[in-house]
Amino acid sequence: MSPVTIEKGSNILVTGVTGFIATHVANQFLKAGYSVTGTARSEAKADSIRALFADYGSDKFKVIITGDLEKEGAFDEAVKDVDAIAHVASPTSFNPEDPIRDIINPAVNGTLSLLQSAHKYGKNVKHVVVTSSSATLLDPSDQSPRVYTEEDWNDQSYENVSQWKKGDPINGGLAYSASKVAAERALWKFQKEVSPKFSINTILPGVTFGAVIPTPKSSDDITGTPAMITVYYSGKSTDVTTSSVYLHYVNVEDVGLAHVRAIERGSETNGERFILIAKEYSLQEVVDILRKHYPERKDIIVEGTPGQYPKPIQSIDGSKATRVLGIEYKSLETSLVELIDSVKQLF
Repeated sequence: MSPVTIEKGSNILVTGVTGFIATHVANQFLKAGYSVTGTARSEAKADSIRALFADYGSDKFKVIITGDLEKEGAFDEAVKDVDAIAHVASPTSFNPEDPIRDIINPAVNGTLSLLQSAHKYGKNVKHVVVTSSSATLLDPSDQSPRVYTEEDWNDQSYENVSQWKKGDPINGGLAYSASKVAAERALWKFQKEVSPKFSINTILPGVTFGAVIPTPKSSDDITGTPAMITVYYSGKSTDVTTSSVYLHYVNVEDVGLAHVRAIERGSETNGERFILIAKEYSLQEVVDILRKHYPERKDIIVEGTPGQYPKPIQSIDGSKATRVLGIEYKSLETSLVELIDSVKQLF
């Protein structure tokens, strides 16, 4: 019996479709033969995505403007004619004025708003997959050797940030982790208490690399995780000695495909979390790859100490996504070359 629980050609809602990961999620659904309805907060961003997917046909891809995701009923119209939902939209600012107001509340309220709208008005919705993060797993205070799995939770981050008061210093990375923990905890609480007719699962990507689509207008428009690499390509960053047990990557196309497979296999994925991480990496490994593939920039890309990679004492197990979703991870080298080739004309 086929594990597929949704038919090709079905209409998939992808929230926050203008974001780096969400654009690839939409693209993987379109490539797989589905129709996609994307949500965006403004027309300006939506236009570039419409142009990107124009070859699929206007009947296959459309964008609707939702405005503020925290607004009650923001998704009511969007969910009415879709068969499944990939909820990717989430605040990603690492410099909030108020971490609770600016990061945690929008993440939690946006997720609950989407789920409530789907429950009330999404009569055809069979499955909802929500993009969470590997940040929901990792405890920065724990430096002991260990392997993280889907069973782990970084609840300490939320507990710390929830006690923030005006005037306290703000750790943007911790606030982001806390928002992802709070949003995912709220999601599972919703499923347990409401028992919606649709199945639910989450995807937990690591640091995400790969092609940036559509091509940004300038190098200043490269943000988020792609910027972690372009700063070395551009020569802005030269420090490759920063050691961290939290450097781990996944290709953005693998993340997009995982969303497709999770929805297609809703009977297997319901209630499940899936880590999307290929392996650990070091900054020295990054510059070695960049200098190998772009030798014309050998005087711009820092050399460091080639081949000297610190051995991580912790790792994150992304094998469940391979076993259940059939994800065969792309290599770090492939991921970095895809990223740089997509934006190098801007430098």
